[in-house]
Amino acid sequence: MSERMARLGILAGVLLCVDTAMALMGSYEKAVWLFLPMMIGIPIMFLGVVGLNPHRRRVALTAMACVGVLGCVLGAVDLAAVFMDWRSSGAFNLHNARIVGLMVLICMVVSVAYQYRGLLRRFGRMRGQSPN
Repeated sequence: MSERMARLGILAGVLLCVDTAMALMGSYEKAVWLFLPMMIGIPIMFLGVVGLNPHRRRVALTAMACVGVLGCVLGAVDLAAVFMDWRSSGAFNLHNARIVGLMVLICMVVSVAYQYRGLLRRFGRMRGQSPN
């Protein structure tokens, strides 16, 4: 199960890098927020690769979940700024909202999958053991 979590991290990192590529191709103006998914995706992908090693798995997956939570928080703050601009001016950049929304979704999947894995381990269902 933990190896699956590491592979999920690698996949999530690649998807966040693809999200950045979509952001750069779809926008004429190059802004710092366009690189935010890649700045979160590269550490998630790296920690997923490190998590394939059984001796470093726990630390790597915990750090990966923390980076995922950081991505969710940064994305939520950016989405809040987009919607505040929409409220004040009546128009907003839909491309920005899509890119950041996809980043928040991917980071949320990584964080929730880690928590679900921890709950399964805590209650002993992961290896068929009785809970202690």
